[in-house]
Order: sequence, then structure tokens, then C-alpha cells
Amino acid sequence: MNARSNRTYSLWLVPGTETTARRQLRATITELAERYEDAPVFEPHVTVIGGIDGERGALKETTRTLAARIAPLELTFEGVRWSTTRHQCVFLLVEPTLELLDLRRSAQEAIGGSTAAYHPHLSLVYSDMDLAERRDVAQSIDMAGLPDSITCQALALVDTTGAESEWETLVSVPLSGP
Repeated sequence: MNARSNRTYSLWLVPGTETTARRQLRATITELAERYEDAPVFEPHVTVIGGIDGERGALKETTRTLAARIAPLELTFEGVRWSTTRHQCVFLLVEPTLELLDLRRSAQEAIGGSTAAYHPHLSLVYSDMDLAERRDVAQSIDMAGLPDSITCQALALVDTTGAESEWETLVSVPLSGP
């Protein structure tokens, strides 16, 4: 049997579940999803690496190994931005800290995945709206209602094959490094 699959995985940093910051982000994501027909509700996260192809069991083990090496990461937001892709429609730009960039490099070395330029971000809405609408949405977001930063407490391996409603977290491992 071929070890590769037709599945695509992503490695996400996720904030603590019972935090004010997570609740604020989740409320904004939900509010925007209700406003736009093609926009799903999803968990707040910062993608470390996407486009991963591999054997599920080995990827889970690598996720555990990576999570054991890093302590919870505090990530700071640098404002609301928008871009041309569905999954970076409107987002909070994340300051690319040395710890975050080291984690991405370690993940790429361990499991491959996307080698595209890395622009760390936390998406607020996934949608195919036009650029003018993206700009308007970004400009309408009240930063006072959002956290300035988040503390990511876990590393999650997510099956991101297909539509967002089908995405599944396979393992979420607490960050427990030094």
C-alpha cells in the first residue's frame, strides 16, 4: 500500500480554548460568517505550514515531537489586512517572531509541506468576495474588540482536504517545551 494519501494536512498553532482572546476572535469569525453566504465558521488559528502530504500516523507523531520542543507562543497582531486568496480574505497579520519562524523551519524539515513565502496570519473570514469588499470588511473591523495578541497553547494537525466544513483536527498537542 502506498504510504502517501490523497489527503492534505496543515499544522496549526491554536490559542487556549478558555481565553478571552479566543472568545473575541471566535465571535468575530462567527459574525463575519453570518454576514457572507460563502463564509464558514472555523476555529481561530495561525497556520504554521499547509499543503502537507504524508501518512497520518507519522504526521501525528511528528506533531507530538514538535509540540514537545516549544513552549506556548505569544503572537502579536500587527493590524487587519486583506489579500486575493479565499483563505487569506481578511486576516490579522501576525508578527513573524524568531520562535514562530523556527517552528515553521523545523516543521518543514520534519514533514515537508508548502515552501511558499510565509506570511503568518490569523484569518477572520474565508470568502471569495471581491477585493473592494475585502478592503471594506477589513476597514470596518473594530480592533478594540479584538485582542492585541494571543498565546498559542497547542499545535494541531488538521486534515484540510475538501471544504472547510469537512476539515478535521486529528490531534491537538499542548506546547510543553522548555
